[in-house]
Amino acid sequence: MFESLVNGISEAGGGVRAYIACGRDARLRIAEEPENAAALFLIAYAAQRFVDAYDDQPLTVANAAEELSQITSIVQLLDNAFTKGSADSKLSALNEVASQLAGASRIDGLY
Repeated sequence: MFESLVNGISEAGGGVRAYIACGRDARLRIAEEPENAAALFLIAYAAQRFVDAYDDQPLTVANAAEELSQITSIVQLLDNAFTKGSADSKLSALNEVASQLAGASRIDGLY
């Protein structure tokens, strides 16, 4: 359901432009999939965090791999909940991802 967004990052080399495309694609899908808007918004937000952090900064292979692992984990959690889950599991996944992103934002100094 959402895995195509993270696959696009890998296929495009995992750089800043790939995350820009991921965020753009997630935002565009919100209009087409309003029932998935919250999940798509969180994916777009996670992609934008990467862009904000690395757009004008060096990106090591280790950092790129770690960031890809993190967004892949987020997308898999949301994908699992939204593909087969109940309303409660969807809400739980959304809250977990939002909490992860909020915690990472505080750590990274983005807020």
